[in-house]
Amino acid sequence: MSTANSELIPIKSTTRTVQDCFRSCLYVVPNFQRPYSWDIDELEDYWDDVVLAKGDFFFGSTVTWESESRELFNNSYSIIDGQQRLTTSAIILSVIRDSFTRIIDGLSEAEPSDEVTALLVQAQTQADNTQRYLITVDDDGNKFAVIKRDEPNFREVVQNPSAIPSGKKWNGSARQIGTARIFFENRLTDSVKDQSAAEAIETLKAIRSNVLKARLIQVELTSEEDGFLIFETLNTRGADLRLADLVKNLLVRGGASDPQDRQTISDRWERLVSLLQAAPGSAGAIDQFIWQSWNSRRAAVTEAELYKNITKTVEGDAARHISYLEELEYDALTYQYIDDVDLIIDKSELGVKSALKVPEVVDTLRALSLFNVSVANSALLAVVRKYEKSSALLKRDLIDVCRAIENFHFQFTALLNSGSTGGTRSRYNKFAVELEGAASKPDVKTSINSFKAKLAGSLPSDSDSKDAFAELFYAPNVRLTNAQKRRSRKHFIAYVLLRFAQDGNALPRGQDLTTWTIEHIRPQSRASGAVGSPEYSIGNLALLTSGANVTLGDGNLSSKQDGLKTLVPWKDSDLSGWLDDSTKIEVTAADISARAKALAEVAVDTVWAVK
Repeated sequence: MSTANSELIPIKSTTRTVQDCFRSCLYVVPNFQRPYSWDIDELEDYWDDVVLAKGDFFFGSTVTWESESRELFNNSYSIIDGQQRLTTSAIILSVIRDSFTRIIDGLSEAEPSDEVTALLVQAQTQADNTQRYLITVDDDGNKFAVIKRDEPNFREVVQNPSAIPSGKKWNGSARQIGTARIFFENRLTDSVKDQSAAEAIETLKAIRSNVLKARLIQVELTSEEDGFLIFETLNTRGADLRLADLVKNLLVRGGASDPQDRQTISDRWERLVSLLQAAPGSAGAIDQFIWQSWNSRRAAVTEAELYKNITKTVEGDAARHISYLEELEYDALTYQYIDDVDLIIDKSELGVKSALKVPEVVDTLRALSLFNVSVANSALLAVVRKYEKSSALLKRDLIDVCRAIENFHFQFTALLNSGSTGGTRSRYNKFAVELEGAASKPDVKTSINSFKAKLAGSLPSDSDSKDAFAELFYAPNVRLTNAQKRRSRKHFIAYVLLRFAQDGNALPRGQDLTTWTIEHIRPQSRASGAVGSPEYSIGNLALLTSGANVTLGDGNLSSKQDGLKTLVPWKDSDLSGWLDDSTKIEVTAADISARAKALAEVAVDTVWAVK
């Protein structure tokens, strides 16, 4: 054991095995900590380096402070760094315990014998021994979790599988814990495959032994405040801390000194994260949100500079910490719906004056997700916020800005496949900051008009956009390159046809794209199979509901004329002409080409114009 002094912070370090840690310490994951985040890559490394180790493996270090001292039982240590390692060790031990239990279940169904009875006792003993590394008991019979975490599945599945389920929804951290459980279950199943019960027990004991023999250095501090400081310092020295981890730490530490208030801040942060982190491994989305929320209110900074700027903004004042948390909470309500092409919004959960109740706004969010555009997020957050929190931006202004952004990216990104640049991001940031500061309706209007003029000035040429539009196609049965798929996805072509119908007032705004399908007027069965076949062209396509598509069948034009007249919600002049001509048996390649060019004219000049 050694004692060191670093920047006046008392530090004690002790070399321990995982077994020592789980026998002699209780661990608490403090409220400023990041969530459990190990994914398959880290789990693979853990399996190779720890589980398959031939000898003792040095497992790195943990940094803790002693948060509760007990005279006759283990002290509690709050974890500043190393919780991923310790939590993963607990997860695999829980899977080993459950593997022993499965052996017991199998033996219980076997023909009774002395050998079976002996194996049952052995497996039960090993399951109980493993469980003691997860839940330990003092001399009075009081039970303690060896690692205290907030995720419901950590308590109910990892530590106490006999617990009554809470029914709580799993957040991103809980889902990662579930992913780790499945990973280890699969590996252990493979390890004991085709083995007898006796062989499987020995295999599981060997794996558990390697987990418990892994060595680490436990660094112990003396106070929570030192823990906050070390947590931030670790980031400057290469530890794997995300922006979100640091911001959470900053807000919990600076927003309050009372432990209950700090827990409240932590709980609010976790609710925010759960709102935004939709899938396992998506922790980076929180960093992106924090950055885009900042850039929707203040002069843009790079992601690398952001934490320093946040710190300067809130430093020295608990109220400013809480105010910044409130900013993030407000923006998260909108941001959770960004990048969802199948966006369905429960309006009952929205406020009285919510931009998300406006169908045109929902349409734009879906469209930008289709185009894979995120560069405009700062502007979208700003315009939604201005509409909801100020009377200076009217509903028609909200719609005007959203359509301008959507129309610009339809031409610039979706048709021409142009990538956004730093200049594009800067344009959106400047507009967002200007709009944030606009105090009156005239100021808002001036800002919007200037912004739209800049968008219009950055559009590709009309001829390039029209040529690209005329080349759109839908070939669901043809093998396509990745580049071709971008311009022929079912949702994207349905979106294009739907926008024509909405612009022609044939359908209302806010339509769910998944309820629509695409009809090939000249049957695609007549196509040559090549992408350039006229049957696949935008000039040969019409929008239908899924049921109507089945009703029409695969016949020629004359057999479908009456059905198309009734079932197609919007018909341009070319299509109307085909359907009204009782002498027209089939649509020709020339007809399709002419219609594609005509649709391109309307698309660029009217439907997706930026004016």
